[in-house]
Amino acid sequence: MRVLLTFDYELFFGRQTGTPQACMIHACDRLLQVLDAYAAKAVFFVDASYLVRLRDYSGRSVRLERDYADVIDHVRWLESCGHQIQLHVHPHWFDSSYDGHSWNMVTDRYRLTQWSSQEITKLVSRCAQELNAHLKHKAFVFRAGGWCVQPFSPIARALLSNGITADSSVYHGGQAASATHQFDFRSAPQHASWQFNTDPCQPDRQGAFTELAISSLRVSPFFYWRFALSRLFGAKHRHRSFGDGRAIENGHSHLLHLLTHYSHMAVSVDGYKSTLLRHAYQQAQRKHLSHFVAMGHPKSLTPCSLENLRAWLGDIYASGGQLEGYQRSRQPVLKSEPVDA
Repeated sequence: MRVLLTFDYELFFGRQTGTPQACMIHACDRLLQVLDAYAAKAVFFVDASYLVRLRDYSGRSVRLERDYADVIDHVRWLESCGHQIQLHVHPHWFDSSYDGHSWNMVTDRYRLTQWSSQEITKLVSRCAQELNAHLKHKAFVFRAGGWCVQPFSPIARALLSNGITADSSVYHGGQAASATHQFDFRSAPQHASWQFNTDPCQPDRQGAFTELAISSLRVSPFFYWRFALSRLFGAKHRHRSFGDGRAIENGHSHLLHLLTHYSHMAVSVDGYKSTLLRHAYQQAQRKHLSHFVAMGHPKSLTPCSLENLRAWLGDIYASGGQLEGYQRSRQPVLKSEPVDA
């Protein structure tokens, strides 16, 4: 089984975005202290839309000019250390603005498919070109911001035209229907990888794209009750995120659902979710899956995260395994209509 540890390299998108120094650079420094003990390599999905906006504003703001230089230097350094860099896009950055002191987040068009086809093509191209300009190895895997990759068809040609042949946004059983996040992966195969054409949940052996699904886990409401209690009564220093911003708040109905129903979550190293990492990995081994893909965000890592990550890496490397990156697939051709597998 190939094992990948992936991170969405980004700021927060709530009322306080935080700084790239805390959310990305210094958080990664803490992460790499754990990875380096095993010479382990991760994959970083860099929010290239943020890079584009930093570049747009850098001539008008000394602070953002510095942030741009710091982030670019850090991304280049991560790649030089052997970590893989791939494409992540949060299109709402193009509606957001900087007032000279802070970013004003506008999330009315949080999902790529809320933009026109022409806008999607231009936006994806700007992001891919910006990111690739700083890399030795061009990105070929995409992860949608907030997992919002549906409908995929309007995005497909924009990705292919920029050399993106794989997606890693789907996790089996996932679903969301909020003002910002909308996706439904309940029909996705319970496999680790498959080909698809214009619907990432519909396998197609001749598809132009490869889906390398994020591993998922079915969890009971009791997990989220324990999660809530750990935040209220746990040791604050163990559960405080390294990032200095605030996330978009979940609606009360979403939280109530998690506290009262079984649900699926993406396997994550973020915060308290990392307590399930080893269990999810063992479950994937028992199922003899071809891939295990865990995800996280440097901004959301905590001391608790790193403890659990260290224990999980100990299991992998003690058994002769290792962390890997994505592998480039064949040159695809996009068909106009999907074909059932």
